[in-house]
Amino acid sequence: MLKELYINNIAIIKSERVCPGAALTVLTGETGAGKSIIIDSVGLIMGERASRELLRTGEEKATVSALFEAVGAEASAFAASLGIEPEDGALLLQRDITDKGVSAARVNGRTVPLSIMRELAEKLISIHGQHANQTLLNEENHMGYLDAFADCESEKAEFASLYAHHADIKKRLSELVRDEQEKERTIELLKYQIGDIDAVKPRDGEEEELKEKRVKLQNAEKIAKHAKLIYRALYRNDKGFSACDLIEKAEEALDGLSGVIADVPSFIETLTDFRYRIEDIAETIRQECDIGVKNPSELLDKIEDRLDSIQRLRRKYGGTTEEILAYRERAAKKLKELEGADELAEDLENELADIRIQMKAAAAKITKKRRDAAKMLEQKVTGELAFLDMAKVRFHIEVTPLPDFSAAGADKIGFLVSTNPGEPLLPLSKIASGGELSRMMLALKCAFADKEHTGTLIFDEIDTGISGRTSHKIGVKLHEVAENGTQVICVTHSPQIAAVADTHLFVSKTETDGRTESAVRELTPQERVMEIARIIGGAKVTEQTLAAARELLDASPAVITTPSHK
Repeated sequence: MLKELYINNIAIIKSERVCPGAALTVLTGETGAGKSIIIDSVGLIMGERASRELLRTGEEKATVSALFEAVGAEASAFAASLGIEPEDGALLLQRDITDKGVSAARVNGRTVPLSIMRELAEKLISIHGQHANQTLLNEENHMGYLDAFADCESEKAEFASLYAHHADIKKRLSELVRDEQEKERTIELLKYQIGDIDAVKPRDGEEEELKEKRVKLQNAEKIAKHAKLIYRALYRNDKGFSACDLIEKAEEALDGLSGVIADVPSFIETLTDFRYRIEDIAETIRQECDIGVKNPSELLDKIEDRLDSIQRLRRKYGGTTEEILAYRERAAKKLKELEGADELAEDLENELADIRIQMKAAAAKITKKRRDAAKMLEQKVTGELAFLDMAKVRFHIEVTPLPDFSAAGADKIGFLVSTNPGEPLLPLSKIASGGELSRMMLALKCAFADKEHTGTLIFDEIDTGISGRTSHKIGVKLHEVAENGTQVICVTHSPQIAAVADTHLFVSKTETDGRTESAVRELTPQERVMEIARIIGGAKVTEQTLAAARELLDASPAVITTPSHK
């Protein structure tokens, strides 16, 4: 649940902490006091676009953070998959925005992509307002509602795998049965490309070897001169003594002192080791610098030609030899397919037919679950609507077959409604008013009570366009949802809904140093009476409105004297 919402420098909120209760919390206050700003702040945590207009005038940075406690298993598992372990079952989501339009998202202090925060937040909190109610009008969303109720994720996953395989085979078939002339042109092109690569036959590491050899050939004269000098100086010199010759003479002289100096054997052994090492160096230099040809320019031309050939292949088929060879392998595979297209097409057609049989069976499982769930959901929603003063409304979920498979199965889902007796069932978008949509959304949330995974539900002005009697029933339903273990937060202008809350937060605005600031505080039982009376009667609170407020609170299922949780 949402334990604390901290808002800093958002619109007219300078710095405020909003602490909703664990059950049903309402936010009330005069128009323009800042209730919508609180919802917008939650929207930032939900990953909505951060507009610079939200930033408090004159400030460079704004921050919104939301502390969630006792987070559910799904949210905990998702956070753990990111390497973020909830601390004592708590997660802190934070969003920063600047006057430069820069936005940053953090979870438990760790910077994450905004898309990740959005996905995590959706597992923690859900907002339902006038915009969310409009999703009911979009028939594309109806399947999602029904499938969530039907618990058919495993069946849909099975079908999705078959559908993807089916699409892949259809794509391969379409490539095979393309225009015959186009196919022949492709075959000729593939043969040319394969032959082009085979004519060069590049191998891994060859280019580096050639470049090293090229350097030697380009410096052949200098290399030969220095190599000869090194060889003569160290090992063999026809015109004088080499280093090895001099060391050998020194060994002979030391041997003559063997009876005079005690360490002579060790000195001779050391000199002998030096002589062998010098010989190794001389021979290695001679071998490494031996070009192996009498005419370096001729070999250099061949190396340049070879490097040019490899470079040409790189420009056409890949940046490395490995990529060139991989391109050749793909081309050869595609050529084999095209040359045996008729036989392969027949095999693919047979495979496609087998998959369609499997898809039909998998789609039938989904359809059955949807039809069974549709009947149950119809009954639940109709019952909830009856309680919400829509007893004569008929609600029907239509599951109709599609002419062919879609990515989600073989069905089209539509929510139909008839708001008056004798009227035909029509799509929601044709007849539902704003108030009816609000009640239908609440009816769905109540029907989904045992399937709702988010710990916090926010309803923004769900009472819009609804009468007082119905508002009371909506309040009762909101309280029922909260009693089932879900934290419910409701922004309302309805005294009937405000009266049933377990926690009542009041949003107000004041002027400080010439600037307007919004503030939020929890009302005491006596203050609740005054606030509900204000909502009933407007600016003027009378004995009659106070009495009406007390009557509403006395009839409330919540305990009015709930102590402050702050």
